[in-house]
Amino acid sequence: MFAEIFAFRDHSLVNFVGGGGKTALIHRLLDEYSPRGPVLASATTRAHPPATREGITLVSSGNPALLKRALEAISRKCAESSIKIMASGCFMSSNLVRGVPPDFFEDIGRGLFQVFLNEADGAAGFSLKLPRENEPVPAEGAEYLVPVIGLDCIGRELGSDTVLRWRELSESFSLRKGDLITPEIAAGILMHPRGVCKNLCPGTTVIPFINKADSEAQDSAALKLAGAILNNGAFPVDRVIYGSVLNGRAYSVSREK
Repeated sequence: MFAEIFAFRDHSLVNFVGGGGKTALIHRLLDEYSPRGPVLASATTRAHPPATREGITLVSSGNPALLKRALEAISRKCAESSIKIMASGCFMSSNLVRGVPPDFFEDIGRGLFQVFLNEADGAAGFSLKLPRENEPVPAEGAEYLVPVIGLDCIGRELGSDTVLRWRELSESFSLRKGDLITPEIAAGILMHPRGVCKNLCPGTTVIPFINKADSEAQDSAALKLAGAILNNGAFPVDRVIYGSVLNGRAYSVSREK
């Protein structure tokens, strides 16, 4: 369902940024793409290794050249399988790994994997975030950027409980503590020129995803947020996907021609 509605071109590299369910979305897409052949996930920031129940093979090395050779060998050996792989740098602790370099995918044969899905920042479980100056860290050469936001932030008050890095960055984004998060405010944060989509490379297709629209009762709020994102004025967006990774719901809203 999600693979069909996002409709990434075959063998594309996709960066995911924002909050509200990036990792869950990546894992769902891995599940849906893997019947076609090997698929690859990665992170260009530090990340948690996948849980055993996810069925994802972690390939880790502090030597990027060696890591690439290992991935290429595994892909060729398992070309007819539905293997799901996560590539990472070395372990920092038992539950944390380093990311791969942003230029890691430059000379990996695109035909080796059905899709490349890269997590380009972290959100510590928040549905909405303000990025530091050195965030996100997108993989270079990506065809797509997917900014993710959780619908559950709508109607809550702006502050450190609802927005990641509120204390450090709220003033520079001209936000006031206690204001209710409306669809317009949420879209303004997600698509802010200095937000998670900053430094967008020309030619990259932006497909925002609104997660946590878990039932039809939440679709009206999701559509209002989608409309605000489509009309953000900072980045080109022709369609927005909304739904729920948890409940397997995915719908597309397109800009009116």
